[in-house]
Amino acid sequence: MSFIDIHGHYAWNIDDGMPSYEDARKALELARENRISAIVATPHVTPGVHTKDDIHDFIQRIDDLRMLATEYNIDILDGCELFLNHDYQKALDQNLFIPIENTQYVLVEFDVRKEIGNEQEIEERLYDVQFKGYTPIIAHVERYFKNGLDIERVNSFIESGCIIQVNATSFLGYHGKQAKKIAFQLLDEGLIHVIATDTHRATGSRKPCLNKIFYLLEKKYNYHAIHTLMSENPLHILKNEWLEPVYARESFFKKLAKKLKSK
Repeated sequence: MSFIDIHGHYAWNIDDGMPSYEDARKALELARENRISAIVATPHVTPGVHTKDDIHDFIQRIDDLRMLATEYNIDILDGCELFLNHDYQKALDQNLFIPIENTQYVLVEFDVRKEIGNEQEIEERLYDVQFKGYTPIIAHVERYFKNGLDIERVNSFIESGCIIQVNATSFLGYHGKQAKKIAFQLLDEGLIHVIATDTHRATGSRKPCLNKIFYLLEKKYNYHAIHTLMSENPLHILKNEWLEPVYARESFFKKLAKKLKSK
């Protein structure tokens, strides 16, 4: 069994992710220990800040990471984390972003420091990404709801065709108690398509940890469902295929059978 990480800042010295080549090497070692077989490198792209030359430099550094990752038998794929700020339209018009390699998927984010914005700030921008011909993967959705989860809002994202990604580290509380609570709520409600690492460091709370999260979650939830969130659905993305959110809660009878088996 192996996992696919569609959100990670493993490429060094280009954003707030890995600060050095050696850090990237250590992170890849950890990724391999966590049974990660493929990584989408997703450097932050900020409209109004990053230029065409910057995008070119990002792709070059991802190529460097790809070469390094061959030592660990990990595939590296192109991508970015596009910040849908007030200059987003310029980035879309001028193709100043990097879709996930050879697909119509693009990872997008909003300002995690603030409560999720109104429809004009959020839904309109997501629609414009779709109008451009891409499917938005909304990064770390659990981090946007400072005042509690709005399930209807997340449902509307899914119904409009967006993909929901949650950070593995949120299940450990590394983004705060509220994000942890919401991550579990989303999982309970079947409102997650993909769990990814959002790796930024080779040590501390933002390192690769999919193996740990898999075993944490499969104790409480359906084994196949958790595997789908970390492996099968990410693979669907890489193949440019459609995917569905996953309902991970086990039935009462499955829980009982597992409990009896453990005795």
